[in-house]
Amino acid sequence: MRRYVGMLAAVLAWGALIAPVRGDDPKPKKEGEKAEAAADGKDDQGADEKENKEKKKEKKEDRYFAVTGGLVHTVTGGDLYGATILSKNGKIIAIGDSVTIPAKAEVLDVSGYQVYPGLIAVDSGGLIGAGKPEDTTDVFSLSMTLGLAGGITTAVSGNTAGKLTYGTLEDLVVKRDLFYTLDYSGDDPGGRYRLREKLDKVRQYLRDLEAYNEKKKDDPEATEPDKEWLKGDYEKLYKLLTGETSAIASADRTHEIIEYCSLAEEYGFKLVLRGAMEGWTQPMRMARAGVSAIITLRPPMFSTDSGHDDTLNRPTGRSIENPAILYNHGIPFAIVPSTTSITLWGLAGRDLLHLNMEAAFAVRGGLPAEAALRAITIDAARVLGIDDRVGSLEVAKDADFVVTDGDMLYYMTQTRWTIVNGRIAYDKMKDTLFNHIRPDGDRNAPPPKDYWPRRLGASTTPSTATP
Repeated sequence: MRRYVGMLAAVLAWGALIAPVRGDDPKPKKEGEKAEAAADGKDDQGADEKENKEKKKEKKEDRYFAVTGGLVHTVTGGDLYGATILSKNGKIIAIGDSVTIPAKAEVLDVSGYQVYPGLIAVDSGGLIGAGKPEDTTDVFSLSMTLGLAGGITTAVSGNTAGKLTYGTLEDLVVKRDLFYTLDYSGDDPGGRYRLREKLDKVRQYLRDLEAYNEKKKDDPEATEPDKEWLKGDYEKLYKLLTGETSAIASADRTHEIIEYCSLAEEYGFKLVLRGAMEGWTQPMRMARAGVSAIITLRPPMFSTDSGHDDTLNRPTGRSIENPAILYNHGIPFAIVPSTTSITLWGLAGRDLLHLNMEAAFAVRGGLPAEAALRAITIDAARVLGIDDRVGSLEVAKDADFVVTDGDMLYYMTQTRWTIVNGRIAYDKMKDTLFNHIRPDGDRNAPPPKDYWPRRLGASTTPSTATP
């Protein structure tokens, strides 16, 4: 018995000696220490994954796209013949005659065609989704295709401006919370009073804040004015009076336009009038108040608008010369059709009420063609406050182009390609909507057999069509 006890003691002693040599921990870890070690390992693993993702992001190749050989209408910088537009990752990086195109760039030769900035629909329905467009937009919809075929690359839905990014949601949203909606209607005296009451309170706060900032220079212990109440509608009005946002209001009649202009002047905020049908009667008043407008020239198709207002027993005041008069007084404006949905008689479809045709109609009223084009490009962008990104072809702006087979304001002109964020979003000859209409550019060709909205069957595809 003593012999076995001695052998056991020897084995235990030998184990105690070799444990440090093997690197074993002589003391078992507690539960807390084990959890801490596991957490450290997890953190290390998370850091490694993050680092790997960043490396993959860094390795992502730049995406180049070039349009060459066309007549480029920059809108803000004149016309360029045979110029090249080069974009990188959706942004324009060069425009001119001697642009070096990277070997890996996608190149679109548009010789014989004309290149314009993408058109901007300051009001639309069906092009992009409502609410959060990135969650509600169908990027494969027929409506989006029709919009792109009409040359539209940016559209407003609700209070958000977004791109017609066919096939992808990447970079769809341009700007949220475009406007603060004002309602100063004479039909609601109580609402008018409450609005002015709120504006007065916010304006007084801004005065108190300015006085506090001046006083603080000499008195570090000066008391800052209370701002706990600056929430909800008050916060929106604060942004309005500080110039962070613009107001928008619907006003057609002369007396409505005067009242809104007076309100904007009194409180010093930026205002956009939607409608402004009788704006031609008050151009100097609008110019003095710094007001912009979103105007429509013609009544909706199939409407009962006979040019007479039965409620006031007088003509409506609608005039084809409205855009020309506003333009001559330096008032920025955007143009939209009377129906801003995708229909046979709306923003885009198969008739003459496309966005560009509405602008062309203004030319009949005396508006210069250049100004008409601006009303659906750069001036529309300025009305929305997104002219730093879209509306003209300039370096650092988004690579949104429309390539047409003629003048944008000519009724027979068709869109050949539409490029959004440096990607071809619409190609006429690869889509069955319009590829059978004058595929070779011959405007004297007889009209083809047509089935709307799309023709079915391989036999309908033009076999002799050339881009």
